Amino acid sequence: MASALETLCGQAFGAKQYHKLGVYMQRSWIVLFLCCFLLLPFYVYATPLLKLLGQPDDVAEMSGEVAAWMIPLHFSFAFQFPLQRFLQSQCRAVRSP
Repeated sequence: MASALETLCGQAFGAKQYHKLGVYMQRSWIVLFLCCFLLLPFYVYATPLLKLLGQPDDVAEMSGEVAAWMIPLHFSFAFQFPLQRFLQSQCRAVRSP
């Protein structure tokens, strides 16, 4: 979804419709955060779902623990990736050292 934002922002920047850049980024944040909330039960209930699918108990338990730690990361990606694409379309990407 963030890749689609790169295309939209690149086209808007090339067409000098700068007012659309922020609108596109805000809309992508809304869509991605909604998707994060829809996927949240899979992260929270990863252990029982994996056991239901026939995974060994120890693997399901460890995977459930890892999934719980990934919840904040999942939400941060919904914020970071559109922002990165927004900045890249304007050739203003932040480079890591």
